[in-house]
Amino acid sequence: MDFGRERIYDNSTLQKKRSNLPVVVVAGQVPPPVGGQNVMVAKIFDEISSNDDFRVFHLPFYFTPTFESVRRFRFSKVWELFLVCWRFLKIRLACGRVDFLLYPAGGPQTVPMIRDLLLLPVLLSGSVRVVVQFHAAGIEERLCGSESLFGKLFKCVHRRVTAAVVMTEFNRRDPEALGVERVFTIPHRLVDENPERRLPDHSGGSEKLTVLYAGHLYDQKGTPELIEAFARVAAGKPGLRCVLMGEFLPPYSWSACETRCQELGIADRVEWVGVQSGAEKNRIFSDSGVFVFPSVAPYESFGLVMVEAMMWGLPIVATDWRGNRDVAGPVAEYCETGSRMVESLAAAIECLVSSPAKLMESSLASRERFEMSFCENAGAKPYVDLVREILQIDNGKR
Repeated sequence: MDFGRERIYDNSTLQKKRSNLPVVVVAGQVPPPVGGQNVMVAKIFDEISSNDDFRVFHLPFYFTPTFESVRRFRFSKVWELFLVCWRFLKIRLACGRVDFLLYPAGGPQTVPMIRDLLLLPVLLSGSVRVVVQFHAAGIEERLCGSESLFGKLFKCVHRRVTAAVVMTEFNRRDPEALGVERVFTIPHRLVDENPERRLPDHSGGSEKLTVLYAGHLYDQKGTPELIEAFARVAAGKPGLRCVLMGEFLPPYSWSACETRCQELGIADRVEWVGVQSGAEKNRIFSDSGVFVFPSVAPYESFGLVMVEAMMWGLPIVATDWRGNRDVAGPVAEYCETGSRMVESLAAAIECLVSSPAKLMESSLASRERFEMSFCENAGAKPYVDLVREILQIDNGKR
């Protein structure tokens, strides 16, 4: 679906015969750039807009045109606040009302929190019901015991929302800390891109095995520690290689990563393939043998890339961190964080790649967890059900 800048104006051309239907607005940024929350906003919009019982609009955000501006102040973001309000006003003028608005929380960093504090009151004043989608975690820790004026205002604004949506039980602490009484847990689910249930070939052990990481590449995602740990494991396994898929976030860079790989003697065994999508991304997942998710990001709540790895039956090594256990459950090998992270991460990778039998067992368990917990079931529309419940719609009638 095309989420071009003019889509919002195209959506405002309404059919009179549907003028009595509830108006639903899905706010937020969609790719590009490709990131977990952006992808999720697009999927939610697709799901809700496929239902004929609502008139659905996308209220686009363009606060982050590239990942270089993620969570950083830019004067363009101030201007974008006014533009978002203007786009929202156009929807109100065209429809006369907004019955339900889904708003994506910015996260626990200062700049996104300021954005929410300024924007949410405007959207609350112009909507009958507002539900906040918490993607990034960490707000509860950020405001824990805070008596600052900012913290009090932030909590006051969120107490006015109708409900909140989180993806894991771990992340319920954020809306609950803000005083939101009604919280829904809706795990992110993916369409099965591997319906043949193809699993990695682990018969050769580590002789021709790829360790894969996918996602943002920088210190809070554990990229430097992954390189150090891989070097330790690869020392005695000449067939082992590492593939990094994703975009480097400043100040960390491929140049810095490559320099460290050269110092460790693994430069020819670590490959950066950038951001991939579609068939090429699926090929990289299917050609890999182990997936590593060493995130220590304070906002980590739902590692969507782990779900993609489980789709392809990849054994998983992950940090025992925040919402990771809610996603990977018992199928992953978990490592410590902190001062022993590199050592623990290397041991967890070594435990898997040294045993073809364990690799196969973990692979089967990984695929089974995807099918049981994260595969998008035909006909299942949890966000449509959410809208229906909030609006108290039964059989398409309010």
